Amino acid sequence: MISLPHQRYQLGQCVINCYDMTITAQNNTVSLPAKVFEFLKLLIQHPAQTVTKEQAIEQVWQGNIEVGKRGTGNAIWQLRKSFSELGEQPEDYFKTVNKVGYQLLISPTPITSATIKSQQKSDHKKPAFIALTVLFISCLAFFINQKATELTAPPTRINVAPERITNFEGVEERPAISPDGRLMAFQWRKEGAKGHLYIKDLQDESAPLRQISMSHDTEAVPSWSPDGQSLAYLRTTSDNQCFVHVRDLISNQDKQLDSGCVSKGYLHSLEWSPEGSTLAYSKAVDDRSVIHLYHFNSNEVQALTSPAPGEHDLMMTWSADASQLAVMRSQENMIAKILLYSLSDDSETTIISDETLVIGLDWEHSSNQLYFTALREADFVIQQYNVESQALTSFHQDETISSITISETSNSLYYARHISQEHITHRSLIDGSIIRQLISSSRDLYGQYLPATDELLFLSNRSGDWELWLKQQSDNIMLTDNIGMVTIPAPSPVSSLYVAPIRTKGLEYNELYLGDTQNNSLAKIEPVKGNVRYASFSTDGNNIYYSSFVDGDWGLYNYNLATNKVELLLKQNIKYAIEDDNNGLYYTLDNVSGIYYWNRQTNQHDKVNDSLRAKDWGSFFYQNNTLYFLERSDENDLIRALDSQGIVTTAFKLPAMSIRNERSLASGKDDSLIVSMQGINDADIYRIPLQ
Repeated sequence: MISLPHQRYQLGQCVINCYDMTITAQNNTVSLPAKVFEFLKLLIQHPAQTVTKEQAIEQVWQGNIEVGKRGTGNAIWQLRKSFSELGEQPEDYFKTVNKVGYQLLISPTPITSATIKSQQKSDHKKPAFIALTVLFISCLAFFINQKATELTAPPTRINVAPERITNFEGVEERPAISPDGRLMAFQWRKEGAKGHLYIKDLQDESAPLRQISMSHDTEAVPSWSPDGQSLAYLRTTSDNQCFVHVRDLISNQDKQLDSGCVSKGYLHSLEWSPEGSTLAYSKAVDDRSVIHLYHFNSNEVQALTSPAPGEHDLMMTWSADASQLAVMRSQENMIAKILLYSLSDDSETTIISDETLVIGLDWEHSSNQLYFTALREADFVIQQYNVESQALTSFHQDETISSITISETSNSLYYARHISQEHITHRSLIDGSIIRQLISSSRDLYGQYLPATDELLFLSNRSGDWELWLKQQSDNIMLTDNIGMVTIPAPSPVSSLYVAPIRTKGLEYNELYLGDTQNNSLAKIEPVKGNVRYASFSTDGNNIYYSSFVDGDWGLYNYNLATNKVELLLKQNIKYAIEDDNNGLYYTLDNVSGIYYWNRQTNQHDKVNDSLRAKDWGSFFYQNNTLYFLERSDENDLIRALDSQGIVTTAFKLPAMSIRNERSLASGKDDSLIVSMQGINDADIYRIPLQ
């Protein structure tokens, strides 16, 4: 046992209690396993020093090398997760020294009886008028709240404490409850492994987990048949091919039904119809994602919905009589709408529009209500929509809610809650070492470096909306304020200019804006038309390349800053493009893996890379006559380099899935890059009653 001279310590905003192995912050308390707490005590003994893995193995695990190697990794993971659950930023407390050990960054302060008496004495001296002030403020707040309630929508119901259903190391996601309410199928992705499907008995805690898929592929999105004897699910191979499968749980026989499906993030993009005759799922079709139906009686596949180019129908849920589907349709900028699709007359009716982060959706049949996730003032909220009365109310609030599912039998809603500490790092291209951690916040995304000013552009929703921020040496400055939905910016390589597609309030499409960090100006580029997706600067900073939907077609365009002229370069569905030193363009296509190159001198197009996933469409950049791109394996996220001779090498590697999806790599300076990281990635499944 590691001994400390005191029983309680103040560590930042947290109190460490050695009596019962707990950590407390803001009236919330978490308990730690014995070995994890012993590891924390070891760090407390050596603040601001590197505690090596060998030290930890010797003192915490009594020299048991094999157990200790796994134990140290699990202990730091458990500490980071616990501090996150308390609302703290783990990066402020712990640092991993690569291949060496760990550091406690904050010096602990012992809490003694003298400290408590001093605090009590100070408390007694507080002026009495403070109590009166608090009473006055409370009354005023109550009055204001009452008035606001009279003028606004129905209030959010009082949050109930959710019941944790899973608590494994890794990500437990996409729950699906059997028709009788007894079993829960879900995806569990352990650290460094692919996601597989498991079944948990919700009524017998002693029953072991049943793993129902053991292939070498990623398996996700389980959906029960109405008789509870089969599971439909999506299987994604290492080359990013997606297939629809059904597994008979009695005979364990597995059958492939279709290919070309879409499985993005943790969206529930597959659902069995209530009467059992049909599967609904999302498939990639050119530049869009379309809901398809598989009919079991005829083995036929039918395209159902009709999204416009660049729109993606990614989630669906059936009505009780299977006559309607509620469908989540989104564009690239995280704005989504929910529509009701009638199978009898092929009509679409939009019932919810302009929502942010709709990443969970299900239909409660008994009361005919839809539940879906949304973002409200930087908080994740489950919304409740009454299909008959069209009333929309807030149902439940929690941190980073993703997929949701409803059990009619138990009258409960299940959801996955994530702990994911996004942050942006400035790293060496030589070995991946961190030069500096530029941002440390739970929702700061997609850093872009301005070499001319040594500043960083990034997105953040810390204010409640997705806004554009500027990171300087010591300050963070908001560049946009309540203008609308801002998407990933692009910095000039030679000046303080930047561009960003922005969907201003009241519009249903993005316009391209040009900003200047030196004078904090931001204005729409008037000649640019259409629905703009993503943009980049030419290497000399004189031109802006962007993808836009104009007159019914996607195209790649060029805007010249000097002449104020727009030119259509390619009339095809190019998602994102960057220029090289030879005036050629590297680009990616919607729903297609890999990177293409357009030699503008010869007008030849070649596919130069197959390994960039479609989900990572923007994670590549050009620097020092080399194309750098993200390649993922089961074990690692690799930063790969393609030189002018066509030779591919590995610059460095990070643990698997530690880099975010989409556009998470950006050019730095002096053999460096900017990486948008996921940090901790853990999710557990919770349950709350519907009433």
